[in-house]
Amino acid sequence: MEGESAVNVTEFSAYIFDLDGTLVTIPVDWGKVREEVGKIAGSRLEEGPIFQRIEELLSVHPSIRQTVFNMIDAEEARALPGAAAVQGAVELVGLMEKSSPLGLVTMQGLAACDKVLGRFRLSDLFDAQVTREDSLDRAVQLRLALETLGAEPRETLFTGDRMNDVVCGKKAGVSTALVGKEAKGDVLPDFSFQTLSSLRDALAR
Repeated sequence: MEGESAVNVTEFSAYIFDLDGTLVTIPVDWGKVREEVGKIAGSRLEEGPIFQRIEELLSVHPSIRQTVFNMIDAEEARALPGAAAVQGAVELVGLMEKSSPLGLVTMQGLAACDKVLGRFRLSDLFDAQVTREDSLDRAVQLRLALETLGAEPRETLFTGDRMNDVVCGKKAGVSTALVGKEAKGDVLPDFSFQTLSSLRDALAR
């Protein structure tokens, strides 16, 4: 991936990570979730980022929020036995925790988040944890994490695995690192890395 570069740990006073796809993989059947949300709502869920579409749906039908969340919780629980840590994730978070405040933002529910973090011994390493119960808007999630951390956006690096993470990071005013994906579109990340291990190496320099 082009654009890999050293990240000076002294450039930032805090770090925020996405969870699923960035630090761990949770094999939820999101196609099934999309179908089930449509059934609950009585209308087809439009194409696009699933949680963005769910947020739009719930803004129109707030009464189904808990039913939708309960269904997703159940699907995540079924997927948790197959969850795995992304290579380099545990080492990276352990390294960063020693030097900087850490935040976590995720569209996973609190129950799934707590279980998967506990399994990989990451539970006590984050100073802020924001889940879908707090917000379905990634930019809002980031602002909530920043508030809890007491961190300035311009002094914070957010790492995710999707271009939507980059776009929302820019909305929240933080610097962004994209891991494992090719950067595409009009809004580009400040840093791009093929793997978490290469990000760890850059931070360790």
